[in-house]
Amino acid sequence: MSLPQLSTTRFSLIPWQNKAEQNIHLKEMMQDVKVMQYVRGYALNDDEVTASFDKMLLNNDVNGLGYWLIYEADICIGMTLLKKCPTDDKSLDYNETGYWIKPAYWGRAIAAEVATRMVKYGFDTLKLPIIVAVADEENIGSIKSLEKAGLTRHGNINAYELDLPFFKIDNPNL
Repeated sequence: MSLPQLSTTRFSLIPWQNKAEQNIHLKEMMQDVKVMQYVRGYALNDDEVTASFDKMLLNNDVNGLGYWLIYEADICIGMTLLKKCPTDDKSLDYNETGYWIKPAYWGRAIAAEVATRMVKYGFDTLKLPIIVAVADEENIGSIKSLEKAGLTRHGNINAYELDLPFFKIDNPNL
């Protein structure tokens, strides 16, 4: 199953295919201190960007899960994902949604709209029983976006080698 192109009312979600014209946007976000402040705490250097692409490839287009670039008309404004959530507890099989939005586009409810679409895709198309997300405790905008998308806080979880706020939503159709 190839990743489908998805859309929301305002945006096109184009599957990431590790192409130069797409990677330039991801690299821009990975090397932006504002975007990365709540992801890694620092902007990535060129070697770290390359390593990140390698990791992304392992999780891309696997059973309908992967990464999508967010486009408004023909302008890339961010990235969204639906993939396995890396937790310390290997018995947990969580599928995670998330997003990065370029700072020039912050404050426009993009993350909430995109996360809502990823949840719909995960539930309706992939028939996932649950979708989760994690966020930095200080990233109030992201937390509000997840809540607007229907995810609720359920304590913390150890993911990405950090203790992070944990959000989830159950598939109402299962």
